[in-house]
Amino acid sequence: MTTLTMRHMDKLTLTGYSTTILMPTMENVDEVSKQKSAHFGTLAQSGKFGALMAGSRDKIGYAVGTTGNESLSYFAGANTATVAEDVEQLVLPANDYVVLTAEGAPSRTLFDRLIRQFFGEILPNHPELEYEDTYVIEALLNGNPMDAVVELAVPVKVK
Repeated sequence: MTTLTMRHMDKLTLTGYSTTILMPTMENVDEVSKQKSAHFGTLAQSGKFGALMAGSRDKIGYAVGTTGNESLSYFAGANTATVAEDVEQLVLPANDYVVLTAEGAPSRTLFDRLIRQFFGEILPNHPELEYEDTYVIEALLNGNPMDAVVELAVPVKVK
């Protein structure tokens, strides 16, 4: 079951690691999904993501996709006190968001479903919502990527 709400979120500073992947389209979602999973897999296997989560202030794993000219910057991180030499910081501004939640399946499956739902159904059917094609936040709320509780937060302006 998917739940949709509007929520104002305060500024959030995340610490983590980014990679560059394909620019997502409705046609290549499966390939983009594989690239996102590979990024998380690499961070998990190296222990880097676990180290970030060990110092997490809210116990939520975050991923942020930020669009560029030809590609997507995909950032995986946490709201953490952990410091390491090779990490990056990403500051998300305070904003109003459409927030979609889902649970009961692998996290990547749920995120892909919510992304398709937002861009394929919600945005086209809600002309009062303005999305500036900047970034999307994926949040794993329960720490279990195989039986996940997730949120997809998309910054919007209401016209």
